[in-house]
Amino acid sequence: MSAIIALLGCMLVGVAAALFFPNTPDLPILGEGDWPKLIVMYLGAGWSFLGTVQFLRFGRGFMAKAAMVLLLIVSLGMSAGTSYWVLDYSYQLPAPVELPAGKPIPKFELADQNGNTVSDVSLRGKPCILIFSRGVW
Repeated sequence: MSAIIALLGCMLVGVAAALFFPNTPDLPILGEGDWPKLIVMYLGAGWSFLGTVQFLRFGRGFMAKAAMVLLLIVSLGMSAGTSYWVLDYSYQLPAPVELPAGKPIPKFELADQNGNTVSDVSLRGKPCILIFSRGVW
């Protein structure tokens, strides 16, 4: 039973890590930024750890125990690598650009929350407030 828990935990880590790939469909329950996906991945790593520890205590056979430890190392390594990439490497933002007051904004074309394209030309002459965020806060 402990081996099944460890295997399910490792599979959960793999599925959660795959959710960070580009063009992965968004799951509504995990759509509030990166933290819900990371929490699912950490739960999988915890299951893998607990299942492996229980298997080491009660399991039989050196090779089976070695395989479980290797699975645990892969699971924890995948969790650590994905966490580093998501929380540090992928959010290296360029330095902010200072825009003087009263000057026109630079040309831009972006997608809004509904996927429609908005540009500086479409907003010209209309009062608007532009808020740029990266979706984590």
